[in-house]
Amino acid sequence: MAQARAARRAARANKVDAQKKAPRGRPVARGVFWREIALVLVCVEIAIFILAFDPSVLNVFDLTKASFTHALAWGLLGTLIAIALGDGFRIPLSPVFVAFYAVVAVEVLTTLTAENQYVALYGEVGRYLGLTTHAVLALLAVAIAVSSDYPRRVSWLAWTIGAASALAGVYAVQQALGLDPVQWIDFDPRFRPFSSFGNADFYGQFLAVVAIACGAVLVFTRQRIWLMGVVALLAVFNVALMLVVQTRGSFLGIVAGAVVIAPLWLRRSGLSRRVLMRFALATGVAAIALVVMLVATPLGTRLLDIGRGIGLRDRVLLYQSAFQMFLDHPFLGVGFENFAVAYPRYQQAEWFAVAGMNTTNTSAHDWILHVAATTGIVGLLANFALLAAFTFHVWRRARDPDAAGVIVAFAAIAAFYGSGLVLPGAQSIQWIPWVCVGVALASELRSARVVTALPPLRPPGILRVLIVAGLASVAFGQLGSIDANRAAKAAEAALGAGNASRAVSLARTATTVDPGRAVYWNDLGRSLELVPDLSAARGAYRQATSRSPYTPAFWWNLGRMEQEFAKQNEPGAREAAYEAMRRAIAADPQNPDSFDRFGRIQFTLGDYAGAIESEQQAIALFPTLPGFYATASDAARQLRDSDAAIDFLRRGIVATDSNDLRVTLARRLIEATRLPEARQVLRDALAKEPTNAAALDLQKQIGAQ
Repeated sequence: MAQARAARRAARANKVDAQKKAPRGRPVARGVFWREIALVLVCVEIAIFILAFDPSVLNVFDLTKASFTHALAWGLLGTLIAIALGDGFRIPLSPVFVAFYAVVAVEVLTTLTAENQYVALYGEVGRYLGLTTHAVLALLAVAIAVSSDYPRRVSWLAWTIGAASALAGVYAVQQALGLDPVQWIDFDPRFRPFSSFGNADFYGQFLAVVAIACGAVLVFTRQRIWLMGVVALLAVFNVALMLVVQTRGSFLGIVAGAVVIAPLWLRRSGLSRRVLMRFALATGVAAIALVVMLVATPLGTRLLDIGRGIGLRDRVLLYQSAFQMFLDHPFLGVGFENFAVAYPRYQQAEWFAVAGMNTTNTSAHDWILHVAATTGIVGLLANFALLAAFTFHVWRRARDPDAAGVIVAFAAIAAFYGSGLVLPGAQSIQWIPWVCVGVALASELRSARVVTALPPLRPPGILRVLIVAGLASVAFGQLGSIDANRAAKAAEAALGAGNASRAVSLARTATTVDPGRAVYWNDLGRSLELVPDLSAARGAYRQATSRSPYTPAFWWNLGRMEQEFAKQNEPGAREAAYEAMRRAIAADPQNPDSFDRFGRIQFTLGDYAGAIESEQQAIALFPTLPGFYATASDAARQLRDSDAAIDFLRRGIVATDSNDLRVTLARRLIEATRLPEARQVLRDALAKEPTNAAALDLQKQIGAQ
């Protein structure tokens, strides 16, 4: 009886407790709702990073991805604020979280200390990986940690990435078959498809990450047979595309991912005889696949070319420049995302012979060197600390029943950074490590110590909706960069067609909507030259150089405009032209084109001795361009130094084997009445090019004998 009464009392007490707790059910449900909304927004962001591009704009891929993800991030921020108001603002403290905070703090710090803070904030044209983009990526990581309820909703990320990679793969197949509806000018995707990534190297890196992630899912999870079949099919599809795309860095990604999966497999499964036999079998199969890939695929051929030194010298030169950049700025680097700002000063003259004239780099093509050059030792320590904390967390959790999600994320980040040892970053792939870290944060959040900075406020639901809607409305202001870029593309098309008034109108639109981008001001200057409105063009070029003083081409254009006014005897214009060219040389001291252009300006303004000096410096840096010798010879001729004029041409012929220089030399020899020498030079020219009209005409004038 006593036991029965006690049971009834306990039942009544439980009922009362349940009634007391019942009103709290709706806030909990609302909390889940906002978390699910946040994770849906994260999935949409990932899909945009992978799939979005717009052929109607000038920067088809990266700007499109950056603009739309930045816009959507405002809505995501509002959702996280709504969650924080309901649950309280709490700061988790654990090795992974602290290292994550350190990476973000270093990026903010090196933005403040950067040489060019605009580039540090918004990124260089073509990459747009400045602090604003990294803030979005950090927001994604935080949103995953808060909203995924690890491991319950981590599969949402997997489904999003898998579906998006499948769609991108279908488009890549379409490109490989020559069925791409978009006509690309710069690249032919039939040979190396780039899908929606805009660059085959970026796409290859993504394929390696997805293939490794699929492999990790097959190894570490137990799902339904049909689902495992889908994952295996996606893995095979991505590996096949990887072989077609032929990105050498993807091979390093596969190797790095496999190196991570192997020990985690052994730790999770134990060291039983059966496991070791399966491990040995898998290792043998992987070795056979590697040999087949090296021998029988285009990717293998490109990898073997490295062993023969083919296509390697440009990377060596770039790595040397990046390392020297780090040595000169060891503590905080040159500034976040400021590699493109500082690189011209470290560019070697040999680079132009290997990669082509007036080429530059916005990345070190090695993530370690890039971090070292832009954020220094502080950035290296923060990033390595985050990877070390991630590694320790995964190793410690590897045997947990629910550890599969974080292990897959760790294998994926290993593949990303393995590929990144020889590849640059881009909008389409830079999200990968942040999403993987977000999964690690979600896993760590369950056991991390939490400091409450703001207690729960539990505002009315309508207030949360208004907060989210208000921040989401900011998104419309983020799309102006797309409009400016579209106008810039139309302006370049109008320039090509010779439509000056339309080019000016469109270029002005671009500079009005997005006045921070130097390239738009440069396009405006080119358009105004076509009108012609040289005074306004000079003003536009001044705006371009003030925004991007590290770009020699903008100084060239300004120097050329100042030259026009110097020819009209405008006071100070001659000195301004000279100063512009000196700034171009200071920005890129090893670029021979800057010295040549300076020499041509000096020649035009009658400074023939200065022209000879500039051309000699250009020749010393790059001795195989005939134009350098021709200008130097013309300047010597103006100084009535016929011997020097002839000597420059002879040196140029030896260095370049140019028939144009031979014909010019023949003319100079005729002027000096050295006819036998002129006849020999003409015979040499005609031996190389029997139909050379200028040589034949000169030969008729002086006679073949």
